[in-house]
Amino acid sequence: TLDCGGRTLAVMGSGLDVAVRMNLLVLVRESAPADWFDGIIDVMGDVVDAILANRTLSGAVQDIYPTNFAPGSISYRSKTFYGGQVTLEAVLYFEP
Repeated sequence: TLDCGGRTLAVMGSGLDVAVRMNLLVLVRESAPADWFDGIIDVMGDVVDAILANRTLSGAVQDIYPTNFAPGSISYRSKTFYGGQVTLEAVLYFEP
């Protein structure tokens, strides 16, 4: 295996296996609802459930899976949004 700037590359025969990590931001609303944590957990859980129901993203990747689930507030363009971040790792396989 090779470490390439946060990505792990593994040579498998004549192909190349690449792991790509990404952060998916789930923005629910701009103002803080009274029960923001419960509402965000449900929405973020639905996102993770949808990804786990189609782990190859209809053939776009070999596999994708969540590695972190962090509800909270997110500042973007001088505004605070309530939602969270789901970190995903996808495995792609390239063959020459």
